Amino acid sequence: MRKPLRKKRSLIVLIGATFIGSATFFVLPMVKTFLASYHDGCLPVNSAEQQTTEFVVCAASESAKHARNDAISLEHPAYDLRTGAVNLTAARNETVAYQLVIKRIHPALTTEPQRVQVQTSAWIDARTSLPVTDVLTTHWFAAHYHYVDKGGYRWGPKSNVLPWPDYYPDALVPNHGRCSVSATPIFDGIDLNLEVGANQSFWFDVYVPKNLPIGEYEQTVSITIDGTTTKIPVQLKVFSAQLPDKPTIAAVGEIYRAYLLEGAGTDVNSEGYREMSYCYQQIAHQHRTVFFERIVTDPSQPDWAAYQQMVEPILSGELFSEAAGYLGPGENTPVSVWRTPWEQEINIEHTERITNDELNALTSKASSWRDFVVSIDAQDTDYFAYIFDEVDGPDESMKGDERVRYLTNVHDDMHAVQQAIDAGAGDDLPIDLLWTSHSNPSQWRHDPALDLTGKIRLWAPNASAAAVPFLRERKEDGDKIWFYHSGHPAIGIHSINASGIEMRTWGVVGAKYGFDGQFKWAVNLGSNDRPFAEPSYKPDDDRFGNGVFVYPGNQLPKIGFPATPGPIPSMRLKAWRRGLQDAELIQLVRQFGDASAVEDMEKRLNTLIPRALSEGRGKAAWSTDTKDWIEFRNALLSSIP
Repeated sequence: MRKPLRKKRSLIVLIGATFIGSATFFVLPMVKTFLASYHDGCLPVNSAEQQTTEFVVCAASESAKHARNDAISLEHPAYDLRTGAVNLTAARNETVAYQLVIKRIHPALTTEPQRVQVQTSAWIDARTSLPVTDVLTTHWFAAHYHYVDKGGYRWGPKSNVLPWPDYYPDALVPNHGRCSVSATPIFDGIDLNLEVGANQSFWFDVYVPKNLPIGEYEQTVSITIDGTTTKIPVQLKVFSAQLPDKPTIAAVGEIYRAYLLEGAGTDVNSEGYREMSYCYQQIAHQHRTVFFERIVTDPSQPDWAAYQQMVEPILSGELFSEAAGYLGPGENTPVSVWRTPWEQEINIEHTERITNDELNALTSKASSWRDFVVSIDAQDTDYFAYIFDEVDGPDESMKGDERVRYLTNVHDDMHAVQQAIDAGAGDDLPIDLLWTSHSNPSQWRHDPALDLTGKIRLWAPNASAAAVPFLRERKEDGDKIWFYHSGHPAIGIHSINASGIEMRTWGVVGAKYGFDGQFKWAVNLGSNDRPFAEPSYKPDDDRFGNGVFVYPGNQLPKIGFPATPGPIPSMRLKAWRRGLQDAELIQLVRQFGDASAVEDMEKRLNTLIPRALSEGRGKAAWSTDTKDWIEFRNALLSSIP
């Protein structure tokens, strides 16, 4: 944490603002000179009437994170607007993204709000100059800046964060809603901050479909500020690589409190609930993730039929079809993983043993689930049961023999639950019991009473406890290995005042060590009253943003936009997607690259991330320079035939 740096920078801005009022003729050139050194690669936006440069437009990668008044430095030649264009590279079936950041470098010449508008032209084939808008599309978003007043990240392992308190972008308000059939834009422009040095980021997603020919494509983005337009050319080079429709790494997050803040309630029987669920599932699918809902139902209950009706298009892939309004990776492809709708109420501590009646009930539920899945031919999805949560983690009050007895009972009950599920599901449909813990599972491997080997099949310790050699052995024996959030030096952090590299590490670390999945515990669990101002599951949690990866579009009026029910993505969700796509490129090099290409890729990977998970020591070892990540990805694209 670099609080002193933020205070010094704020002091400079304050002094500049003070002098501007009394000595404009002297300070303005100084301010412009001072700021100019921090926006190399940017284009000026000149006012036709005043002939002054109030703003510059800068390009940034999808891993850049700039606070409200941060300097914008040039990350990579691909984003140098002085050379003419934003240069993007892509595989097919991949979504690539970039940012255009408007920075004010001159005091406002008016006290009236200054409006900025964005327009994108049709994509054209650079060889033929013919439009390809029907297959190549751009979606753009305006970034909302959240005031991070609790950003220390002291609840988890000590981790480096960006300076705070400050305003950081995260919620990305789409120009067009994703859940509405209406083509009416959500907004036609936004007002720019009047403060000298203030940034406003716009985010652009470009999905490259599988049927797009290899080649080069062009688009123009027009930035208009109070009638003055600057045109930004964008060039896209499409490589031969094609990402798979079914993700190599399962990435899941939990939906809490259903869609209460979206106005869709919590009743699975209602049409509004089902429609909102589909909207959230589609945006998750577009980001190569799965959002599972904490629905609890039983085959003997009335809502069982409603639940089956709701999840059938998710498990069949019908929800992700063009007919269902879906555009993105995994078209017509079912979700890769899904949670069974059984109660998860055993948290942190498990003192009451599982009864035979409870085991028999689980066997019956597993049998009904198997019958349902087979009836809709959805066996390609991996299913898991989430019943226990962190029940064998550290407990300072429990020592010695008492703790051994406790763990023995807990692990025996887990084994009994897995056996009961297997008895109902049969051999043709495995349903794996999810094990989550802060404990390193390798510590029990030589104690038959405590060892979980052979008792569970889905291992998900937090990243710090993810014992790489032990879990790799479990995978070789047919088990699945996941990890979930933690902190440095094991894995990137998920707070808003963290760079875009942090969540990107998740996918790349997963690919580096051969993990099957990763688990983000909550994606929509923020404040009911102030979802954009307090995007954390607890008001005093200083992992700012913990619990929220998507925001409720129905609450947009609280930040000045019209209500548009449906998930508003975050920059952190985009960063997670970027890392998951990097992981797919790594797997493609391993699968199709020649020996020298694979060797070079592994060397680059080990340089980019020397160590993580349980191998992490001291400070985080991965590169914090976005240029290194850009170059690594470009090398991957060039290595896939």
